Amino acid sequence: MKKSKLSNWKGVAAVIGVDWGDSGKGRLIDNLAQTADVVARFNGGSNTGHTVKNKFGKFALHIIPSGIFNSKSINIVGKNVLVDLESLIDDELQQLKKAKVSWKNLRIDQRATLVMPWHKMRDGQREESRNAKIGTTKRGVGPAYADRIERVGIRVRDLYRKDFKDLLGEEIKIQNKYFSLNLSPSKIYSQFHKYTNLIKPLVTETTSLVKSAIKNKKNVLFEGAQGYFLDVDAGTYPFVTSSNTGIIGIWRCFDVHPTDINYVIGITKAYTTRVGSGPMPTYIKGEQRDWIIKKGGEVGTTSGRIRDPGWLDLVLLKTACENNRVTNIAMTKLDVLSQLKEIKVCIQYKIGNSTTDYISGDADFLSSVKPVYKTLPGWNEDISKARNLTDLPQEARNFIKFVENYTKLPISFIGVGPDRSEVIYA
Repeated sequence: MKKSKLSNWKGVAAVIGVDWGDSGKGRLIDNLAQTADVVARFNGGSNTGHTVKNKFGKFALHIIPSGIFNSKSINIVGKNVLVDLESLIDDELQQLKKAKVSWKNLRIDQRATLVMPWHKMRDGQREESRNAKIGTTKRGVGPAYADRIERVGIRVRDLYRKDFKDLLGEEIKIQNKYFSLNLSPSKIYSQFHKYTNLIKPLVTETTSLVKSAIKNKKNVLFEGAQGYFLDVDAGTYPFVTSSNTGIIGIWRCFDVHPTDINYVIGITKAYTTRVGSGPMPTYIKGEQRDWIIKKGGEVGTTSGRIRDPGWLDLVLLKTACENNRVTNIAMTKLDVLSQLKEIKVCIQYKIGNSTTDYISGDADFLSSVKPVYKTLPGWNEDISKARNLTDLPQEARNFIKFVENYTKLPISFIGVGPDRSEVIYA
């Protein structure tokens, strides 16, 4: 595949985080969605946050796909996405309404599991009771996915059952009895009855929509949430999320085989960040840490927590790219590294005198490794106006080339600022 094609992609594409998330997926999707017929979200829930800044304003989306600003594309919330109606209706749709952005092209899968009030309560209670926090956002995502796996979750289509009030009442009895909650059936029913009427025009079966679009040669863009190293199976367990954040999540959500995807775009920052608990081998300390947090605006969209910065971890990046058959890398926030005299990249892990690769599903392992760095010269120039590789200072081009050579993949999208236009398609 030629690097120049990403700015004018056609076929089936997917954007996944090849780090711990917070790498700018919303911004990238907003760019790529301009030529998409379908934008489909396949994992996570309101525990995720995609920030989009465009001509309509600045938005913090949690469930709605970031392609919603293209009025010609259908935006789909798939069956494996957890639907938090409070976030969707009282927050996200209100943001769009205020900016006069239509959501008539939004579709919600009728089989998606709902996040209910008791999920949020239990999520917060359990996190508070832990001595070692796992870093949950307390949005109820873990308990809701647990109910889904236990086959007792309430789904979107249950809202339209004639006996929904009875179904809800029975579940609330169970929650109050076994989890010592004090939930009001009438209050919750009233709240969800209102939500039911508001979303009814948006509810449908979405797998057939996606598969039909692919069959008819439409441009389909899959939007991942969070990053690969938060994947419940492949990430640094237990400091992970409760869904599959990698390419396998698309297969599980829409029955689309990974081999049917033409472009798998792995997105990362020019450095590494992690919010919440869990190991990060390249953690940066001292003044450089504070400087990157301030310049990069490293505060979580959903949680409001500080994102801890680290040097770019090429061991993790290459692992995520290989495991997900990434075809192109998108790198954001290259501009944040400007004015640093030296820039480090992690090229190897060591335990004692031995080198090691990443082992998935094991936070204890990652806590025990020591990073081996390659130090590259930095640059002083403001690069926000660069629109071609040749506009970048030589040191920035050398940094890009080093990452490409290490991963053996092209970096086809380079963010040099937060706005939609501040990008280099290489």
